[in-house]
Amino acid sequence: MRVEDQGDHGKSKRNRVVEKAGLNDVLLKDPRFQAPDLETKKAILVGLGLTDSKAYGPQSFDAIMTTQSSVVIRAQNTHEFLHDIVLVEMKTTKKPIKDSSLAGFFFGATQREYDLAAKLGDKFRFAFVVLNSNNIYNKPFAVLLTLQELEIRTRSKRIQYQVNLWSKNDAKDKVIKCLTIV
Repeated sequence: MRVEDQGDHGKSKRNRVVEKAGLNDVLLKDPRFQAPDLETKKAILVGLGLTDSKAYGPQSFDAIMTTQSSVVIRAQNTHEFLHDIVLVEMKTTKKPIKDSSLAGFFFGATQREYDLAAKLGDKFRFAFVVLNSNNIYNKPFAVLLTLQELEIRTRSKRIQYQVNLWSKNDAKDKVIKCLTIV
């Protein structure tokens, strides 16, 4: 039986499932968190003066947090809450992380996320969500860190390129001869 290689797409799909579990099972249980829709995310970025979508896009954060529970924040009412909104980028794992020190937590982040965190300072948090209950709390938990707090805890980081090749339809004259071994 031949198995089709899913490449990164299978991994990305699994990561989205884990992230969704982190959002629904941990963060959204706290009434200060919301998962805004795409239009609301865009409105928040514009309201914060971040209009360069190439530098700061709505994919650069997953949720928002306010200091207290609030009505659902939508594109139409973001202006009422901008002073209180903190953008939250989730990093989620199913691995057994012992406690809030997050020792052994490995994650990937984009330059865009780091740039947005640097630009917004205290109005941006990385949420490290641990779905595994094998920890001192005996249940899933999350730790929120600013970029500055994250940098203090970072042992090492490296640059990794994510590369997408042209699809057959898009490639047309971009494909050159190559050595193919079958």
